[in-house]
Amino acid sequence: MKFFNKTLFGLEIKRSLKGLLVWSFSLAITMYLVIILFPMVKDMYAAIPEEFYDIMNSFGGLPDTIMEYFATEGAMMLQIFGALFAVLEGFNAIYKDEKEKTVESLYSLPYPRSTFYFTKLIKITFNIVVFSLINTLFCVIGFITVKESIDVGLFVIFSVLNTVMFLIIGYLGFVLACFLKSSSKNMIAIAIPFPFYIISVISFMTNNEWLKKLQYITPFTFSNPIEILKNDFSFEWISFVVFVGLTIVGLVVSYTLFKKREFIV
Repeated sequence: MKFFNKTLFGLEIKRSLKGLLVWSFSLAITMYLVIILFPMVKDMYAAIPEEFYDIMNSFGGLPDTIMEYFATEGAMMLQIFGALFAVLEGFNAIYKDEKEKTVESLYSLPYPRSTFYFTKLIKITFNIVVFSLINTLFCVIGFITVKESIDVGLFVIFSVLNTVMFLIIGYLGFVLACFLKSSSKNMIAIAIPFPFYIISVISFMTNNEWLKKLQYITPFTFSNPIEILKNDFSFEWISFVVFVGLTIVGLVVSYTLFKKREFIV
């Protein structure tokens, strides 16, 4: 059984290339601008009234270094918009065929359903990794521009875990599309990352022990930039294992659903 086809992969990449480039460079340029503003923002932090310190402490406190600044100002933005890109990338791998009315011609090609499924999955992986690499590159260029030293090891750890989180969100978007009917709208996919992000923020800010346990039901926990780049890094393996396991189960079930799916224009 053939699980990958270069022709199908090339077609999938070509169809998604414009969106990939727009999302990647729009966010990457934003990340670069956020980072190079650090010298100016550092002066602004010095002028913040003391009554706002408690609010800032809820988000990790006032940053002293560019790594801490990036964790609170840039990386959190990267995560929410990156997760939005990832989930739409995954969902649209199924939805786009029906939206562009290419279902009949595409699935009439002499390939088994398994080839379509795994080729789409590989395309999702490829696009998300490219998206992450472009944003990481622009962040590095930003650090070089402001001539500030960074902890390269921690930045690499964050970048890798952040990419894994994007991949999980993207795969879950793909799984969701396999579960839903063809008439569903793609914006329903954002129901995946936003609740996870809100739960992550609540569990991080609260002092309630029960609410803190919510961190284990969101993939943003094991890639939390403040915990990795600003606080003493400790790998949140429970959150990681839970979502890797959930994703694997979801992909297995979605594979079965995809093979039985009726594609109708």
